[in-house]
Amino acid sequence: MNLYPIILFLHIIGALGLFVSLGLEWVSMLKLRRLANAEDARGRVNLIASLPKLYGPIWMAILFPGIYLAFTVWGWSTAWIVVSLVAMLLIPILGAAISGPRLQAIGRIVTTESGQLSPTFHNLLNDPFLWASVHIRIAIALGILFLMMIKPSLGGAVISIGIAALLGLASVLPIFRRGNG
Repeated sequence: MNLYPIILFLHIIGALGLFVSLGLEWVSMLKLRRLANAEDARGRVNLIASLPKLYGPIWMAILFPGIYLAFTVWGWSTAWIVVSLVAMLLIPILGAAISGPRLQAIGRIVTTESGQLSPTFHNLLNDPFLWASVHIRIAIALGILFLMMIKPSLGGAVISIGIAALLGLASVLPIFRRGNG
């Protein structure tokens, strides 16, 4: 029995899970901006807070099949694979270092509030770094997908991920200029 199609399927399922979870985070943050009271916001905040529980299985579904494919099909030292792996590590690092503390602060605020959401809540939600984190993580994930399809040399892979990250950052420059999300 040829394991390649099954392993590739699991790898693709993991990638889809990553995009779904990042999309849920982004859409939930957008929806939170439109809510006026704490009771409505709690549900969205709870959804965002539950997403880290998905990341473990998602990373296993991406990395274990990916490592198997790298060793058996492509060769571990293939440039685009190495760059993809390094870029994959950036996604949870950015999430944990930038989004995590900000989203936890939002969660703490929303649990103590009732009625109309406070300016403190809105200031935390409109933090440009929070938005930059989710935009850049999505852009890096898209950059990795690009690498998997194009399979460039080392230079092309590094440039591709760099461009992806810069495009993610550029997408939030208007937020930094306004000083809010």
